[in-house]
Amino acid sequence: MRNIPTTKQLRNKYDSDGVLESIEISFKQNLEKLRSSLNHKDSPLLKYNRDLQISLLDSNEKKNKQIIDDVAATLKDTVYFMTLSKKDRTAVTQNMRFYHTDLVKNQLARIKLLLDDSEIGSPKHGHDPTPKHKGMTQVFHILGMVKRDLELENDHWGHLSRSGYLTGFQISMGDFFIMLKGLGMTQKDQITLVQRLFDDFEVDWDEGDRENIKVSLQQPALENYETTQRDMRQLSSTFFSKSLSEDLIDDLVEHARIMKKRLRRF
Repeated sequence: MRNIPTTKQLRNKYDSDGVLESIEISFKQNLEKLRSSLNHKDSPLLKYNRDLQISLLDSNEKKNKQIIDDVAATLKDTVYFMTLSKKDRTAVTQNMRFYHTDLVKNQLARIKLLLDDSEIGSPKHGHDPTPKHKGMTQVFHILGMVKRDLELENDHWGHLSRSGYLTGFQISMGDFFIMLKGLGMTQKDQITLVQRLFDDFEVDWDEGDRENIKVSLQQPALENYETTQRDMRQLSSTFFSKSLSEDLIDDLVEHARIMKKRLRRF
């Protein structure tokens, strides 16, 4: 049997846990700076409101604070990338993509090895009939569905464009722009808000004019967001089965959704 690294070994190889920990630390260290930027007296966010189910007696200040906190929460990964140089942003994205690509390929290879041997758990013995192993039949059925999802994910990673110093922003800012859209924020105000953020964090990039923010950040971020959401919606059909219980299918779909969200952070 060929030597296929375990997921733990891959994590150690690419230090993916170290990157995730750095993101958490960066967000905690820069949260007040982020809030201050979003809550600047000229911030477009202060012009928008939404139904937060807050009492009419509550102050606008409390409503604004809730909006600021909610928007800030969508920028956890973005804050980390804003603190890095172009070179380091590119390196982090490439490293995590190599990790996730290898992870999907390795898990797919392991499943294929199991599915290639239909006699696991019930090997044939001469001419003696072997009773059907109902448990292993279910296991093989489950593995077959997981295999299909991993194949789709492997195809996704195989068609990604080359990562660069803006890729981290293009991937991480989807939820941010979707929330701004949900607030009814105009295109002009969205760009102004991003300009302010990038100026306050002194982001290392050469494309800070308004049109480049729209073309280089906003449009790719929304496209990446929609691609992931579309693939999420298709999970139910990927795991459709008449042989497995509804609860088991729901569990498979939920774990596939969690994995997809984690893989596509970079």
